[in-house]
Amino acid sequence: MAQTEPASRGAYAKSAETRRTILDAAIVAFGEHGLEGASTRAIAAAAGVNQPALNYHFGSKDGLYVECARAIVERFAAGTAPASAAAIALLADGAPIEPVEALARLHQLMDALVETLVLNEEAAIWAGFVAREMNAPGAAFAILYENLWQPGTELAARLISAARGEHRPGEDSRLEALMLISNLIAFTNGRRVSKAIMGWSDIGSEQVAAVRRSIARQIDALVAAKTGE
Repeated sequence: MAQTEPASRGAYAKSAETRRTILDAAIVAFGEHGLEGASTRAIAAAAGVNQPALNYHFGSKDGLYVECARAIVERFAAGTAPASAAAIALLADGAPIEPVEALARLHQLMDALVETLVLNEEAAIWAGFVAREMNAPGAAFAILYENLWQPGTELAARLISAARGEHRPGEDSRLEALMLISNLIAFTNGRRVSKAIMGWSDIGSEQVAAVRRSIARQIDALVAAKTGE
């Protein structure tokens, strides 16, 4: 038994690693070619596995496509989890919320989004897949909308409203949350263009700090404009 358990854990770890490798290759392929244009044979080759291994883990190309969407949601959530959890806890308390605390949580949430979407180059790889589902909704649209786009925007909108001393988000807060988050797409889909415009050869901690400052100024300005501060 002492020998079997470590062997089992090793096999599980190898299986999980193979699954992730396939997903990494598939996200790129689907982002570049779409569901119909991507070849499972090419995905398997890019992942360094054979076709039966791909079928074993995902069943079919459609199954693999859907799992790519779930993987993107999970990876995005991993980068924003602490900030999202703190914001949700504040809003779920039921007690009156101090605007200054809501504002702090909003800054924290947007900082986490900057780290995830701007500093993390993997987000630029997700961008092709996500953009296709935005422009031509398919099998993955509901997964991305229900687990990523809608709850993320709503959370930011609720924090904006709370920072203004409002009880619930309205059209203005949702639109402003949407615009704040959309700013960061310049560093996913438009990463190459944004780097060229800014004269940045790469995006590191210094560039991320500049983006963070810009977003922070936008947050403070939109909250102040509404409260008259």
